[in-house]
Amino acid sequence: MSLDHINIGQDFVAVAGVFSDHAFLEYLYQQASIDYVEQNQVYKTTNYVPKEKRQEEARRINTVKSANWGLARINQHDRGDLNQYDYDTMGGSGIDVYVLDTGVYAEHLDFGGRASHSANMIKHEDNTDMGGHGTHVSGKIIGLEYGVAKGAQVKSVKILNKVGDGSTSGLLKGIEHVIQNATPGKSVVNLSLSGPRSRLLDEALDSLVLRYNIPVFVSAGNAGTDACFFSPSSNPNVFAVGATDINDVVPKFSDVGECVAIYAPGAGIVSSYIGGVDSSKSMDGTSMASPHVAGIAANLMSKNNYATAHQVYEAIRSLATRDKIEFDSSKSSSPNNNLLAFNQV
Repeated sequence: MSLDHINIGQDFVAVAGVFSDHAFLEYLYQQASIDYVEQNQVYKTTNYVPKEKRQEEARRINTVKSANWGLARINQHDRGDLNQYDYDTMGGSGIDVYVLDTGVYAEHLDFGGRASHSANMIKHEDNTDMGGHGTHVSGKIIGLEYGVAKGAQVKSVKILNKVGDGSTSGLLKGIEHVIQNATPGKSVVNLSLSGPRSRLLDEALDSLVLRYNIPVFVSAGNAGTDACFFSPSSNPNVFAVGATDINDVVPKFSDVGECVAIYAPGAGIVSSYIGGVDSSKSMDGTSMASPHVAGIAANLMSKNNYATAHQVYEAIRSLATRDKIEFDSSKSSSPNNNLLAFNQV
């Protein structure tokens, strides 16, 4: 029997394995040293699939014209010119963003050498991003053209396979890797995925956020329902992000509800992609919304010191654009104070 031991800090130890004998499972349930037993569940990317030049070393403000609308929208409180994006050339400098996803195409030109492979939890795939999702997410965080924090670094932790599927145990091992390697106060985590509620995942994320003070940004989910039904978006210690479109309307696919901390652009989002060193693709989903906010966090953390992850969350909330989002009738009761992410330059 092959077992994986996972240690999240000093107080959390998980053992993952294949146990087909029901009698043995009953034995595990009865052990005083075991708090609980949970099935190894499947987590998926949250991209929605419908039917149909390097910056200067000195800090200054640059302008990108013909930028993707999402970057432009988080650059302004009142929706105006969505083809222009102002940014701090050193925004995110010194901050590592751990992207737990399908991997990253680190050679893509938009990364400017600031993306690297940190760990791979998918046994039958190499470090390369074979699905594209992780590269798209990473590009939206740090890309020279597509990214929010153009001075930050992406550390790729591959926990999802080429079709965007992963497991509880793989996700826990990814979190374990972050804890062992990340620098508190200089690190951010992005999780653009969703799956069943999990006590295991909740406790691991609680440790990452509360004990190690690393802020975690997650996608709200694409089921078009209450984000509190799913993990990791239901966890109060992470920062769940819902999606908006170019008209500041929440798309029908985006999850909503009290577990959603903020909204960000998540429809028709262009970013880096696999297939070539200058490839790009437009994608929809709360997977695309979360990295906008992870990038904002990296920018803030490169300029300010925060004692806790929750202080980072509060800073993002305090900057947010208020009362501009429109919900359809089925989502009008979303009690998030109508917050749209804003990137202060």
